[in-house]
Amino acid sequence: MTQGRSEPLGTCNVPGRGLRSKPDFRPDLDGGKRPWGVWGAIFTLAVLLLAAFTAAEWDFTSLTDSTQRRLALGRMGAWLAAFANPDFSPQFLRHSWALTLQTLSAAVIGTFLAIIAAVLLAMGSSRAVSVGEENLSGWRRDFPLRRPAALFCSLCRISQDILRAVPDFVWAVILVAIIGLGPLTGALALALNITGILAKVYSELWDSVEEGVYEQVRAVGGGRLAVLFYGIGPLAARSVQSFTLMRAECAIRNAAVIGAVGGGGLGSDIWYQIQFGAWSKVTTLLLFTLALTLTADLVSNFIRRQLRSDPNHPRAVKDHPPARQLLRGYVAVGVALAIVGWSFWFMGWGNNAPPGQERRNFLLPAVELVSGEAWRNITFFERMLRPELDLAALGIGDREQTAARRQAGTAVLLFSDYGPLSFWRPAAWRAWEAQLNHWFGWRVIKSAAVPLAMALVGTLVGVLAAAWLSYPHSISFMWEANQFTGEATPWWLKLLRLLQLVLARLVGLIARGVPEVMWAFLFIAFFGPGLLAGAMAIAIHSAGVLVRVFSESVDNIPYRRFEQSFGGSRAACFGLVAVPVAWRDWLTYSFFQFEANVRTAVVLGIVGAGGLGFQFSFNFEWFRFERAATYLLMIIALTIIIDRISRLLRFSRVSR
Repeated sequence: MTQGRSEPLGTCNVPGRGLRSKPDFRPDLDGGKRPWGVWGAIFTLAVLLLAAFTAAEWDFTSLTDSTQRRLALGRMGAWLAAFANPDFSPQFLRHSWALTLQTLSAAVIGTFLAIIAAVLLAMGSSRAVSVGEENLSGWRRDFPLRRPAALFCSLCRISQDILRAVPDFVWAVILVAIIGLGPLTGALALALNITGILAKVYSELWDSVEEGVYEQVRAVGGGRLAVLFYGIGPLAARSVQSFTLMRAECAIRNAAVIGAVGGGGLGSDIWYQIQFGAWSKVTTLLLFTLALTLTADLVSNFIRRQLRSDPNHPRAVKDHPPARQLLRGYVAVGVALAIVGWSFWFMGWGNNAPPGQERRNFLLPAVELVSGEAWRNITFFERMLRPELDLAALGIGDREQTAARRQAGTAVLLFSDYGPLSFWRPAAWRAWEAQLNHWFGWRVIKSAAVPLAMALVGTLVGVLAAAWLSYPHSISFMWEANQFTGEATPWWLKLLRLLQLVLARLVGLIARGVPEVMWAFLFIAFFGPGLLAGAMAIAIHSAGVLVRVFSESVDNIPYRRFEQSFGGSRAACFGLVAVPVAWRDWLTYSFFQFEANVRTAVVLGIVGAGGLGFQFSFNFEWFRFERAATYLLMIIALTIIIDRISRLLRFSRVSR
C-alpha cells in the first residue's frame, strides 16, 4: 500500500511547503555530473560570512582576552545569581498573572485581525487567484504592466512586503503616538506585522498548488473565487492551518516583549523592572512568559491534532468514523473562537488590571481610530513622508545647495583621487569610502550591514545547532524506531531514548520560548552591547524554532522509506535517508528564518546591538523624523530585496 507524504508543519516565521504533485527527493540520474550547485552554495556562504565579519565591527575580546573573559564570567555569574531568587510573593504573583492575561489577549486579538486582513491581501497577491491562468514565460510573466490584474497583484505584494518589513517594535513606536500606551497598541502592532507575514505565506501556498489539480473547477465554469474556495483553498488548507497556529504561538512570544516600547502586558513590566535592577521580579515575569509560551505550544498542538485529517500521516488515527473526524474539526475551531471571544471581552470589559490598579477598557482607542479622532496625532509624523535623501551631496537637486556642499568639501567626488580602474588598489577603496561618507544615504546603507551580519551569523549557528538536535528531537527515531527497524527494544533502552527525546524537546522549547530580546539581555551581560550578543541571541532562538520544524519534516516521512534503506543503524539511517529527503524543507525553513532574523536584528539594534534599529530609534526619539524615515525605508528595502532573491532562487518553492 502506498503512503503519501504529509506536509510538514510551518515554522515561526517561515512558510510551510507548497503543495506539489512531484516529490522533492529525486535520485541523481546523471551519475557523471558533479554537484556544482552544492559547491557553489558553499562558496557563496563562505563569501557572505567573510563579508559579514569584515563589513561590521565584531568584538571578541570577552573570549580571547583572559582579563576580559574573567570579568565577563563575573558579570554573567552575578546576573544569573540575581535570577536565582524569584519573587513569589502572592501580591506579585497576582500582578504577573494579570499581565500574562493582558499579553495573551493582545496576541490573540492581533493574530485574529491579521488572519482576516491577510486572507484579503493574499487573494490579491496570489497570482493563481488574482491573475489566473496565463500562457506566458520568462520576463513577460513577471512584467506587472502586462495587464491590470498583474499590476494589482504586484501592488498587493509590495503592500505585504512593507507590512512585514517593518518590525512589530517599530509599528508599536509609531502607534504609541497615535493611540497611546496599552495592550491594544501591542495588538495592532502585531496585527500589522503578522498581516504581511501571513499574506505572503498564504499567497505562496496557494500559488504552489499545481494548476492541473484544480483544473476541473475551472473547466465547469468556476471563476477565480470559486477556484480559490473549492480548489486551491482546500488543497492548501492543512499547510495554512499549520502555519497560522505557529504564527499565533510566535505572536504570544512577541507580545511578551513588545510592551518594552509601549505595548503593555509582561513586556512593559519586564522593561520597567530591568531599569530598576529588580532581578527577582524580572525572573518571575520571565517564568510567566515561559509558562505562557509553553501553554500556547500545547494548545496549538491540540488544535493541530484535531484538524489533522491526513490518513497517510505516520501517527494518524485511521479507525475514526467520518462523523467523529468532523466533530474533531468543529471542536478545534470552537476552541479557537472561544479564545478569541474571551480576548476581546477581557481587554474591553474583564478584570484586566493588576492588583491595586483601576480596570480600563483598552478597546476604547479603537473607537477613536474608527471615528478619526486619533488620526489627529498622526500629523506629528508628516515629516516622515519627506525622508532625508541628501541628494545635494551627489550633485542632484538645487544648484545652490550642491554648490555649497562642494565649497564646504562635503560633496561626493568619488573619482577625484582614484579612477574606476584603480579598483585593485586598497588605497583607492579607502578614498572612495571617505568620499561616500559625505553622503547621508551611504551611511544609512552601511548601517544595514549590522543587522545583515548579525542575522547571517546567528542563522548559520542556529541552523547547525538545530540540525544537530533534530535527531534526538525526532519521535520517529527516538520513540517509534521499532516500526521501521523491526528491533525488539528492551524497556531500559526505550526509556533512555525517551529521556533523550524529552531533554531535546525541553531544550528546543526553552530556546524558542524565551524571546530573542531576553536572550540578548543575557548575552549582553557576558559580551557587552554589540553584534556578538545579538548574534548569539538570534542563534539560540533560531535553533529552538528550526529544530521543531526540522524534526517534524523528518517525522512526516513515511516509515516505508526508512524500511527500504535501513542498514542496522538509526543514526546512519537518519543521516543517509531522512536528511536527504528533508533537506529541501530544511533549506526553505532556514532561508525564511534568515529573513525573519534580519527583522529581529533590527529590533535588537534598538536594545543595544546598534545598526539600523538603533539609528531609527535614536532619530525618532529626538524628533529627527526625516532621518528616521530614511532608516525606515532601508529596513523595508532589506526585506523586499531578500524576498525577491528568495523568489528568484525558488527558496519559497513558488513556481509562479
